[in-house]
Amino acid sequence: MKPFPLRAGLAAAVFALSLHAADSAGAESGATAAAATAEPIDPEEQLDDGFKRFGYLAGLARGCVKEEQRPTLEREALDLHSGISRLFGTDRAFLFAAAFGFGTSVILEIKECEEVIAAYDQRVANFRAKSGGSKQ
Repeated sequence: MKPFPLRAGLAAAVFALSLHAADSAGAESGATAAAATAEPIDPEEQLDDGFKRFGYLAGLARGCVKEEQRPTLEREALDLHSGISRLFGTDRAFLFAAAFGFGTSVILEIKECEEVIAAYDQRVANFRAKSGGSKQ
């Protein structure tokens, strides 16, 4: 049984998902300069932060959909939670769930919801593609 290479690949994929898709060139160069002078970031912490951001985004998305769409999004969030638990453990699944709960308490304006839904859909698709699952 060789689970490590799969987990390492998935960890890298989730980390990549946690990064913002559209960073400007200036922000990238500033981040690179800051990273060069700062202490090295622990990959485990980066992974944890990625799950927190992913859960928070899922919670925000729940608040942006119509009332009749919420059960579907909640089922999808539970499915994501289950996948995270299975692939990365219950501690990381808890981080996702806690951040999801916090995200549901935030109220956004309609113009912000379009961005949130687009980002959420993109991250879910990327997570499913990298973890071998398919969107139902």
